[in-house]
Amino acid sequence: MMSRLIFAAGLAVWFAASAQAMDTHPDCKAMKDKVGCTCALNNGGAIVRHTYQYSWVSRPQGTHRAGPNEAFIQCMKRNGRG
Repeated sequence: MMSRLIFAAGLAVWFAASAQAMDTHPDCKAMKDKVGCTCALNNGGAIVRHTYQYSWVSRPQGTHRAGPNEAFIQCMKRNGRG
């Protein structure tokens, strides 16, 4: 009886964790930091091309004076980054 209860509790935790997992944005599949890239793109950011590589920014160009992108920061926190 106790082993069934432990199994059921473990299964419930596993399902809860799976339900909260974030899907990677299609444009972020090749990025090293898939979570950061996905949070950026889902909250107004962009992918920037450099000479030999791509990176992401958490806000569109020209908005650096507006303060931090709070939606991006909250997304990162929800996904264990902060």
